[in-house]
Amino acid sequence: MLRVYWITITAVCVGLAGVSGDKIIDGTEAKAHSRPYMAYLRIRNGKNISNCDGFLIHPNFILTAAHCQGESITVRLGVHNLSKNERSQQVIPVEKIIPHECYNEITLVDDIMLLKLNHKASITDEVKIINIPNRNEPFNLNKCSVAGWGLTKTNGTGSSVLREISFNVHVISQSQIFGRGSGKKGTCNGDSGGPLVCPGTSNMPKAVGIVSYGSEICEDPGNEVYTKVSAYWDWIRKKIIASSSA
Repeated sequence: MLRVYWITITAVCVGLAGVSGDKIIDGTEAKAHSRPYMAYLRIRNGKNISNCDGFLIHPNFILTAAHCQGESITVRLGVHNLSKNERSQQVIPVEKIIPHECYNEITLVDDIMLLKLNHKASITDEVKIINIPNRNEPFNLNKCSVAGWGLTKTNGTGSSVLREISFNVHVISQSQIFGRGSGKKGTCNGDSGGPLVCPGTSNMPKAVGIVSYGSEICEDPGNEVYTKVSAYWDWIRKKIIASSSA
């Protein structure tokens, strides 16, 4: 079962804590480049290399999870199959890593981070921006999905191709979204930072959540937790403006 509890970090930083996780299980391969906003992150910490996902919300900025931070990060855009040198790919180093100031690596409170790219991404058929909802924008809870290159089973191997699942939203709190795919369907290690996508205004897809954490066993049917993007609308806007003018 997923273990969660409430904890106050400071007077202004309050959130939900739970089991650690980087956390697609029982999914299907996505149509190549059908999610052109997806980003694959290669993260370096000393001699250690890890990976996460993210998504393009501005030609200069990727949104992802704060627990995906490292000493340096390189972004791959326009990718479907990681094992192939696809002509559509754009490899861009990250110039500035901007985790939320209240992020706590133990509790995973405020698990959100912006990455400023070294240069603008070129918008093409395979590389596009996905919109994020504003603070009060509604979205369709019944038609959500999530995708990633993460493990296909607990302690298994990552997927070389982008995989996707449909998703059921169960509960929405002030700053988080809880839900799970049907049966064993869910996210796993390596899917962290990817977007939970649901139809928003005019039925346009919006990135409403960020893969944050879940059970230690990826096949566990308990809820998975997503950072609620709209709760951080003001923070995202402020950081993009500040970093763009710096």
